[in-house]
Amino acid sequence: MGWGNLKLSAGLLAGLILSACASAPAEPAVQPLELCQKMSADDAGLVERLARDGADLDDFCACFVTIEADLDADTRLQTFALMRRVIEMREGTGRTTEDVAELLEDDRDGSLYGIPEGALKQGAQPIEDSLTRARRNPQSCRAS
Repeated sequence: MGWGNLKLSAGLLAGLILSACASAPAEPAVQPLELCQKMSADDAGLVERLARDGADLDDFCACFVTIEADLDADTRLQTFALMRRVIEMREGTGRTTEDVAELLEDDRDGSLYGIPEGALKQGAQPIEDSLTRARRNPQSCRAS
């Protein structure tokens, strides 16, 4: 086999690899509103906390979307990872988001649930900020 055939074979192989990569399905972009709604769905404790201040889950998630838009990439990544973990840990268990938060806080090194304390704090802050904002001024995050 001469160099010409080797180059042709390498070129064909590279082309096949590139076309395979191009045809691989892309991971769908995260939709912050949907993620928030899924995380908070059927959470009676959260509904009650918000209702005391005249807010609801729609206010909370609208505030989350507003706050999420200004996050740096690393915080956004940590927040989305935390929200996905909360969804997983609530699914089929009857746990509230608060119940899950307590479990995650107790797992300081992340050995049980995969979210160490630093990542938990970073990821939880935008969620807490959204809750606070929704409770203080429920209409502040709504589109006008």
